[in-house]
Amino acid sequence: MSIPKILHQTWKDKNVPKQFEECVASWKTHHPDWEYRLWTDRDNRELIAARYPGLLETYDRYPAPIQRADAVRYCILHRFGGMYVDLDFISCRPIEPLLEGRHCVLGVEPTEHCRHFKLPQMLCNALMAAVPSHPFFTRVIEELPNAADRVEFDQPVLSSTGPIMISRVYEAFADRSSMEVLPEKYLYPLSLRQTTELRITGHVDADLSESFAIHLFHGSWRKTNSWDRLWRAYYKLKLLIQWCGRLIRRGESS
Repeated sequence: MSIPKILHQTWKDKNVPKQFEECVASWKTHHPDWEYRLWTDRDNRELIAARYPGLLETYDRYPAPIQRADAVRYCILHRFGGMYVDLDFISCRPIEPLLEGRHCVLGVEPTEHCRHFKLPQMLCNALMAAVPSHPFFTRVIEELPNAADRVEFDQPVLSSTGPIMISRVYEAFADRSSMEVLPEKYLYPLSLRQTTELRITGHVDADLSESFAIHLFHGSWRKTNSWDRLWRAYYKLKLLIQWCGRLIRRGESS
């Protein structure tokens, strides 16, 4: 069985913010024959209640909405198969070549992120594809109640429902032969630092020639993230220094 051509995304309601419209449109443009499904918070809870009732108590008591958004994406892929994509992911070209002949496909976070957490490899859950009922997602769903209160590296969300959690499940997963873990150049060619630079300056020094998609790490759920604030401040200062330098040179030439 091949991965179904169903593209899943989630948002709290049907009104996707304008800042993500270009990203959403890019997937529809490059995948015109795929079914598109936008899942709302209401849809998500109804799926959990109907198909994964054993998870419902854990799902309802998550303190952060992003934890519910994380948890339900595993259930969506387990139930229907297809591809889940975060709203802040932009498609560069059709993704079928990465999925053909495969049953479960994930990508690894940028090396810079792995070094930050002192991990040799960290899977990302922002783009995942699978056939229905793939055993990896069965195992991830089983792990969610056990990991609900887990905190590693001072990251409760990443540890309970996000990349640190699924990486932990992957390391213990027996049948990795049924999975394909793609190198960062295909889906995650830019780090959080680089996407911050891109948002502020409009350009970034990186090779994107082999990228099928680019995760922009918008991270609306973590606006208080000190790392993101630090890089934003750094590049704003960098732009200010460049602007002052141009003014000085202009004054000297006159």
